Amino acid sequence: MANIEVKPLSNACGAEILGMDLTKPITQELAFEINATWLKHCVVLIRGQNPTGEEQISFCEAFGTVGDYLRPGSLRSQTMKERHRAVMFVSNVLENGEPIGTLPDGEMMFHTDTGYDQKPHKATTLCAIEIPDQGGNTIFSNQYMVFDALPKRLKHLLRNKKAKNSYEFGTMIKTQETYSGKNIRSAIHPTIRKHTETGRLAVYVNELMTEEIIGLPSQVSRDVLEEIYLLQKESKFCYEHVWQVGDLIMWDNRCTLHARTNFPSNQRRLLRRVTIEDSALN
Repeated sequence: MANIEVKPLSNACGAEILGMDLTKPITQELAFEINATWLKHCVVLIRGQNPTGEEQISFCEAFGTVGDYLRPGSLRSQTMKERHRAVMFVSNVLENGEPIGTLPDGEMMFHTDTGYDQKPHKATTLCAIEIPDQGGNTIFSNQYMVFDALPKRLKHLLRNKKAKNSYEFGTMIKTQETYSGKNIRSAIHPTIRKHTETGRLAVYVNELMTEEIIGLPSQVSRDVLEEIYLLQKESKFCYEHVWQVGDLIMWDNRCTLHARTNFPSNQRRLLRRVTIEDSALN
């Protein structure tokens, strides 16, 4: 057994892994234990690491192929284009008048990363480099638990139903039912998704990206989605993470949603994101 300790973070999801050193290679045995912990808790936290971009990528590669961050070339600044294809900064920092990242300021609705792609990435890792004095927390919602809490009528209604998921890059708060800009990606996914590793069922719709449940009348679709969104926000299904510099978090996009709380726009926030593809979808 690898010499690590696991500390649960909440009743909903999340566990801290103690005894890690990301400057050292991840052995096959250690990767197996981390993956098992991650599948059980949906979100894992490793504190006090400050990994370089290369070390974060190396960590991710222990669990699969790192994914391209998928932003259209027209939305990438020169500094973004010069980075590794998997690295994206979530940041409000400007350098030479250019943004070094995306999703700069403010609150962000619940969503799952790359849900607008036909082959969504299974995992996202985020490493905190600079954080504001307050706010900018990440809230994770456990979609296994939300599925279990669905009324029987909704489980029956959603059986074999699919939903259209769309996203206009850079949007943090969706203010209309459908997106209509020029940089939109869309994909169709089951409303209830079977996890590709655990086999468990999880709700797979979210308020930032899901536009409609296909096959339902428009008003019924809207009402059902709103009922689900309220469940997803219930505190008993959520873990709110208060970031510290050096935190590395990996979460499972197949069974969690995440949202961001507001923070002062005049304070710097810089986190490095790397995702991992789902080989079961290839």
